[in-house]
Amino acid sequence: MGKYSCIYVPWQLSAKLWRQKKEHTQCLHVDASESSGGEVEEVKEKPKKKKIGFRERRIIEYEDRLRLYSTPDKIFRYFATLKIIDPNDESGRVFEVFMTPEDFLRSFTPGVMQPRRWGLDSFKAYNPEKHKRHKFSDTNSIFYKLGENGLINFSDYLFLMTLLSTSHADFALAFKIFDVDGNGALDKEEFTKVQQLIMSQTTVGQRHRDHVTPNTSFRVETNSALEAYFFGKDGKGSLSSENFIEFQERLHHDILKMEFERRDAMENSDGLITEESFAQLLLLHAQIGEKKQKHMLKRVKRKFKGENGKGINFEETKAFFEVLYHIDDVDIALHFHKMAGMPIDAKLLKRVAIKVTGIPLSDHVVDVVITLFDDNLDGMLSNEEMIAVMRRRMRRGLERPRDTGLFRLFDAVLECGKRAYHASPLPFY
Repeated sequence: MGKYSCIYVPWQLSAKLWRQKKEHTQCLHVDASESSGGEVEEVKEKPKKKKIGFRERRIIEYEDRLRLYSTPDKIFRYFATLKIIDPNDESGRVFEVFMTPEDFLRSFTPGVMQPRRWGLDSFKAYNPEKHKRHKFSDTNSIFYKLGENGLINFSDYLFLMTLLSTSHADFALAFKIFDVDGNGALDKEEFTKVQQLIMSQTTVGQRHRDHVTPNTSFRVETNSALEAYFFGKDGKGSLSSENFIEFQERLHHDILKMEFERRDAMENSDGLITEESFAQLLLLHAQIGEKKQKHMLKRVKRKFKGENGKGINFEETKAFFEVLYHIDDVDIALHFHKMAGMPIDAKLLKRVAIKVTGIPLSDHVVDVVITLFDDNLDGMLSNEEMIAVMRRRMRRGLERPRDTGLFRLFDAVLECGKRAYHASPLPFY
């Protein structure tokens, strides 16, 4: 016993001495700054990147498959974290489930893990009367203007997901089709038809199984916060296509801001994200192979390391994504320039952005974008691949067909049947 105690005590003492030495070193830094007559500066250590363990990787893979292949009601039940219990129900079994804006973002962002204490049908009880001061989003955010403190119910979740997966041109066309009186605006009944039409043409709408879900918390209700926002509480207002497209753009803006702030918080960069992080933001939902994606990101990291890495702020990020909102027009403009024999370089990309959208792009952001998509390192942009990736990025992968494996099962059964036929010595009649 004494043999092992002589090992344990010095280890304990050495740990204690190490902590004292660390504290003493910090005090020396403070004393040195004070003795020099300068102000005491707080030294911020760059946070170490947290390593993802085996268990976390398995959870992330499971949640990514959930995002891709599950029905909207199950995705909502998994990523939503709050429930409001009906005050008239003493048993507490009648409740409505809500998402926070962070839950909503997490529900379609790959690689971001749900907090461990929440999961499928696991919610925290939320009482609006007791938590009146609590706000789940910025007061200027579109989420806050929708409902109680920025919370999202299942009906609004479905339609917001539809908004993210549908271009503004499709909505503008649907508005013209259902604008019977031709006044350029829709009433509540006409808008409901547009909503049903658009949802029926998207992956989110086609995969919703409202008739199977037994709980009323996950059924589409007509009196949603969106309809109250568009048409007033009495439902007698009207909605123009311009106002609706503006709402869609605000939704994209607020989601982009949350994505940027999440990366900024992880890097502790005070309003800046690294060039590599900006490139990762562009490649979300890109459907590019992991090996090629790593090669593209390594190219950006190598070029913008050290003094070349100035970082990218939110205004620069927002400007580039505003150009992506008009990705179809940008595609046509770049295609015409290519037909005219003009190389797609940084100068041309900036000129096209101004001509199409009127938004100037910074030289630094354009340099990062060209580096990301410049496979042959000639300083020119491979516009076909960039346009395809950026179009998927703006749809956030929501328009992609969800193969649940049924056809692969049929193919496997057919292949096994063929092999059994050829391997069998018995004749088949």
